[in-house]
Parts: sequence; structure tokens; C-alpha cells
Amino acid sequence: MSKYDDPSWYEQQLPHEQTPSQQPQNADDFEHYAFLPSQDANYPQHQTYMPLPASEEPNRLQRAVGRTVALAALIVIAFCGGWFGHDYINNHFFDPNNQSQSYQHLFDQAWQKIDQNYVNRQDINYQKMAYAAINSMVTTLGDTGHTRFMDAKTASEESQQLSGKFSGIGIYLHQDIKTKNLIVTAPIPGSPAEKAGIKSKDEIIAVDGKSTSGKDVTGVSTMIQGKDGTSVKLTIQRPGESQPHIFNVMRSEIQVPNVLMHYIPEKHTVHIQIVQFADGVSNQVKDDIMKAKSEGATKIILDLRDNPGGFLNEAVNTTSLFVKSGHVLIQQDSTGKRTPVDVTGNTIDTTSQMVVLVNGNSASAAEIVSGSLKENGRATVIGEKTFGTGTVLQPFNLADGSQLLIGTQEWLTPSGHFIRNSNGQQNGGIRPNIEVKMGTNDAIVTPNDENQQQLTTQQILQSKDPQLIKALEFLQGKK
Repeated sequence: MSKYDDPSWYEQQLPHEQTPSQQPQNADDFEHYAFLPSQDANYPQHQTYMPLPASEEPNRLQRAVGRTVALAALIVIAFCGGWFGHDYINNHFFDPNNQSQSYQHLFDQAWQKIDQNYVNRQDINYQKMAYAAINSMVTTLGDTGHTRFMDAKTASEESQQLSGKFSGIGIYLHQDIKTKNLIVTAPIPGSPAEKAGIKSKDEIIAVDGKSTSGKDVTGVSTMIQGKDGTSVKLTIQRPGESQPHIFNVMRSEIQVPNVLMHYIPEKHTVHIQIVQFADGVSNQVKDDIMKAKSEGATKIILDLRDNPGGFLNEAVNTTSLFVKSGHVLIQQDSTGKRTPVDVTGNTIDTTSQMVVLVNGNSASAAEIVSGSLKENGRATVIGEKTFGTGTVLQPFNLADGSQLLIGTQEWLTPSGHFIRNSNGQQNGGIRPNIEVKMGTNDAIVTPNDENQQQLTTQQILQSKDPQLIKALEFLQGKK
């Protein structure tokens, strides 16, 4: 029992006034204590007020009054202290002219009002409230597809993916900016998705019978994820077809081949695809280039189509393989300060003819590499304008294992061109030297396709990949 529940806290008999028979047997036995009657209508009326002897009544009454006054004074002091502290903090630490503080205060107010007043308490899900609020905050920044919030599970899986190993069905997804449709950028070579027949440009319209409408990439990824050995049913709408396809795909552990290589001996050309700039990619590219050169390669096609990006240091190291001196990029912080990032000096080939292939899904680190090789005069860029995502992402771990990836700096090309699209305009990205668009019925041919199908040079030139065809023709001196 606390002293606020124990009536002895209000008025106890003094030690010299007590006799053994007068000692309380139970702290809850109110009849052994004397109280001053209360004027509070809510005061318990069942308590017994013992009449005091006439000779002692004035002194005890004075003592009781004194203690009551003292208690009242303490309450007033505590109230005033709290009021003064609140007022002091508001006036000295809360600046109404500071928009960040003002709107954070507004958010706190809204949260408290919902928490304290919403009638159906069972419908309040604090995690959903918090996650929805954070996602909405991130969306307003306009750094589409880059700055983002991930729950704990997604953050862990993305970390695994960039390490080159994760569990799933093996697809890269992106969300169309205009239609909001969830599109398969590409299946990972050798993955369950590729083996099941899922292709680039397929639209996922349902997962296990549940519509993906209104979901973002993170939401759909969460729907697809599951334990190894379990299956997931994807409903796919394929471009140019009226009826959807249904694929039952078995989840498994996937080893991501982040660098794929095919050598075309008749053209002395090596076709290297970087799937994403994961850890160790630049060393894999170096090894493949050295192997191809030992076989007679004098020309390089660096394929960055559908590459979503990855680690900045891998982009810098990859560019440095081909550029002897100069800037890879320029970083700009929130104050406008610009800091150039130079090549490392660890080159392997600064003279071979080189083409870089890009498309609208080439993003982030892929844009750094293509932009730098273009502006340093090292390579000719062929394809379509890139995605336009140029911010340095810094991870911030949150208390429950979730994570914020926040663009803390912007990436600019060596000449100072902003890569990121801004203000809702498609003014960023890397524009190719030679624009070649893919038609509706066209399809990217990867080194994995060339290797598995053992394509000859003539078959590659007769494929439905106009960008790769143009690269081969350009390297042979055809305009």
C-alpha cells in the first residue's frame, strides 16, 4: 500500500498519545484514526470519524489544520512548478517560427488525440500508425525509389541481397511512376522466377489471390516473401495479352550472380552485365575483363540495363577500372557544399573501345558509372535515359529493427549535372549519346541468355534487342 492509500499519512496519533490497546491492528482499519471531515462530495462517506476528547480537540485541530494547509501548499507548489516548467519549455525550447518543431508538435498532438479519444480501442494498431506516418513522410520528399522506409524483415532481406545471397523467388521489381503498376524489371538469372517463366515487363496484379492494387514495391515484396520450400502464386498480366497468367513459384535460397560475362570471339567483344552494384562487384568485373582480354577481347560492352544501383564504393571502383584520372562524381550536401570524388588509380583498361548500355531502369550507382564514363570521354552510352535517382543513401536503424534509408547527399556527374529528378520533373538521369528505344515486342538479351542458348554472333544480331545490336554495330564502326 502506498502512503496515499494509508489513512495514517493524513493524521496519526503522536507516539506519547498511543497505548498498546490503541495501536492499529490493520492499516486499513480507519476507526483507529482521526480525520478532518471533508467538504468534498466524493469523499467516502462510510468512514468513521472518532470524536476527540474536549481537552485535546483544539491542539489536534490546529495540528490537523496546519498539516492540511501544508499539504495544500505543496500541491500548489507542485502545480505551479509543472505549469512553470511546461511554460518555460514551450517558450524557451519550442520556437513557433521553426517549421520543423511546429509540425512535429502538430504530429504529436494528432497522435495523442487519436490515442486518448478514439472510441474503438481494439482497432488502434500503433505499429501501423507509426509505419504509415513514416512512409507518408518519406513519400513527400519526392526521392522516388530511393529514400525509403523498410520494416525490420525487409531491411534484413535487402542487406542479404546486397551481400549476394538471400531467400525468395528471385525478381527485381519497380513501380511505374505514372500507372503505379508493379512491374518485373528482370528475373535473376537461374532463379525460381526465371525457371517458372516469369519475364521482364510482366505486371504482378495479385499474390496468392490478393490484389496488389494500392501496394508499393515494399508491400508487394512482403507479400511474396516466405520460407524456403514454400510456394507463392503470382497472377501476371503480360504486355500485349488479354488473359493473365498464373505462376506457382517455389521459394528458395538464391545466390545472386551480380556479374555475367559472354565473350563474342568473332567480334573480339566482351559483353559484361552488372546486375547490381553489390559487395565485391568491381573485383568480379576486373576478373572478367582480364579473362576476356587474355582471349583476345579488344572491345567492351558494359551492360547496366535494369541495374537498380547498390554501393557507392563499388560504383567508384568500377569506373576507376577504365578511367585513368578525373572525377567519378561530385557529392553535394544539404548546405550546397560540393565535394568531388576522384578515381582510385587502379586501372586495367583505359584504351579499349567501350559502350555502356542503359535504360529507364538503370538507377543510382548505375547512373554514376554511366555518367562518369560518358563525361570522361571513356565510353559511348547507348539506350534510353536512365531513371534519375541520384542521392547518397545513408541507413538509419530504428528501435524495432526497421530502417530508414535517407538521401543525405546528392550525386552530380563530373560536369555538375544533377542525376536526381527534382520537383516532379523528369529533368535528371543520364541521357545516352545514342538513343535507341525498345519496342513493345523487344526483349533484352543478357550474357546469361547468350551463354545458356549458345547464341552465335549472327543470332545476337538477329535478336529482338535493338540496343545490344546497336552496340555491336557501333563497335564495328557502323553508324
